[in-house]
Amino acid sequence: MKKVLLFIFLAFICHTVTFAQIKVACIGNSITAGSGVKNRDKDSYPSVLGQMLGKDYLVRNYGISGRIIINKGDNPYLKEKTYQDALKFLPDIVIIKLGTNDSKPQNWKYKNDFKSDLEAMICDFQSLSSHPKIYLCTPAKAYGIQWGINDSIITEGIIPIIRQTAQEKSLPVIDIHTATDNMPDLFPDKIHPNPEGAIIIAETVYEGIKNEKPYHIMQAFPGIKSKWEGYDRYDFKFKNRNAIVVVPKKAAPGKPWIWRPAFFAAFPSVDIMLLAKGFHVVYYDLTHLYGSPHAIKLGTEFCDYMKDFYQLSSKVTVEGFSRGGFFAFNWAAQNSDRVTCLYVDAPLCDLFLWPGRDNKKLWNDVLKEWNLKDDQMTEDKGRSIYRLETLAKANIPIISVCGDSDEAVPFEHHMDLLRKHYLKLGGTVRVITKIGCGHHPHSLTDPTPVVDFILKYTK
Repeated sequence: MKKVLLFIFLAFICHTVTFAQIKVACIGNSITAGSGVKNRDKDSYPSVLGQMLGKDYLVRNYGISGRIIINKGDNPYLKEKTYQDALKFLPDIVIIKLGTNDSKPQNWKYKNDFKSDLEAMICDFQSLSSHPKIYLCTPAKAYGIQWGINDSIITEGIIPIIRQTAQEKSLPVIDIHTATDNMPDLFPDKIHPNPEGAIIIAETVYEGIKNEKPYHIMQAFPGIKSKWEGYDRYDFKFKNRNAIVVVPKKAAPGKPWIWRPAFFAAFPSVDIMLLAKGFHVVYYDLTHLYGSPHAIKLGTEFCDYMKDFYQLSSKVTVEGFSRGGFFAFNWAAQNSDRVTCLYVDAPLCDLFLWPGRDNKKLWNDVLKEWNLKDDQMTEDKGRSIYRLETLAKANIPIISVCGDSDEAVPFEHHMDLLRKHYLKLGGTVRVITKIGCGHHPHSLTDPTPVVDFILKYTK
């Protein structure tokens, strides 16, 4: 009889141990709660996640519609009873997917509180006796401005803060925003996923839990990850314009970077060599904005974004090919304290020569971008030579590569003219002339002279 009782006791213990489930708390807003799906208990993303994880996991949905991180906003999650319920659940895993509703104007005006309020939530969960593993999620893609929700704010304001917080707290990030990009049909009201969209989110969270990597080797930048010349490349949008970051194997001290405002990957020998030296190679597409004040503003905001959220150097090498050279001179003159040096290759230096008034279509494009009438496009706006005094006073070194037979942007009317004037102003400038070469090819077969120049002036 004693043996039978012992067997029953041991069987009970084994049963209890075997079925001690891993508790998962899904913290979130209406997308977590299941708005937009008819059967919340079956088709919300936490429900689907529970089905994927299986019987060893107990997944609970703590989503509440309209809730936000920011405590001063309209519906702060931290002040809800549901939040206290989630803490009392003593989860082993916490999935925090908030931020969508924080992008509304009435909430984002308190944006300076977003990081500290998110950190407060993290701290509450970290102090639990269950010592849960915490995952921060980027919000799902918003396909239109609905109820004040704004994907530009999500992309450019909220996601960088989430990533920065995760890095500082050594927490993994699950990138739902990228996972739900380019699938508007799965978001019927532009914000909430249908059941198929909820499956995408659940699959993304599932992969994050099951294939977790330490944060330092997870995706460092937003967007779609691929390879370029053997290096990690990230494609994303900033202010609805294309941006690319290519990451070195090991960043050089201070995280130096070179930035192209036009023609990514065209004749990239300098970029490739700088990657090997630890530079980040960055592209932000301002190609057809003709160095306008709008382009300068966008470029400055983008540089702030790279510096503030991804800790790239506060000073950058600006790389201007062809018309990108015109932008490089304009932007550097207005941001001289942020420039290490300029590398301009067959640079356009005079809008009156190209596209010129004779090319009516392109000239009208120039005037439109500059928001000017024809008689308002004066020489001080349309010619780079008028930027040189500012650059010389700031001691901005310039290196240029040009073909002496360039018919599109003749050397003698563009870079050679600027070189002579810059030298008279006491500026540092080196021009490498390619004999018998036209506008193309740009750059050098052996880019060492250009790279050495850039390295010399990169602190």
